Amino acid sequence: MAGLELLSDQGYRVDGRKAGELRKIQARMGVFAQADGSAYIEQGNTKALAVVYGPHEIRGSRAKTLHDRAVVNCQYSMATFSTGERKRRPHGDRKSTEMTLHLKQTFEAAILTQ
Repeated sequence: MAGLELLSDQGYRVDGRKAGELRKIQARMGVFAQADGSAYIEQGNTKALAVVYGPHEIRGSRAKTLHDRAVVNCQYSMATFSTGERKRRPHGDRKSTEMTLHLKQTFEAAILTQ
């Protein structure tokens, strides 16, 4: 296989799959017993883990001002070996911050508070 070709002359991808063959998918729920919810999904070499703690009542001065909506705290991180760059990203780098914000906005819009 040369350059940017997606298929070999025999019709296989770099990872050995045929052109129309999907990656294997594996999923599990409840992988962390101490969390209120957790899930793991794997497709090919891509692996994702999500953990949820809560909901919890808001305490203190914020409780009165935020009584009619949910507050979502979100943390996104990616293993340093999971990209082609192979470099350590500082906590709060731009990519992680943007992904955290997108996830937070998505979940805030999806959570029913009434």
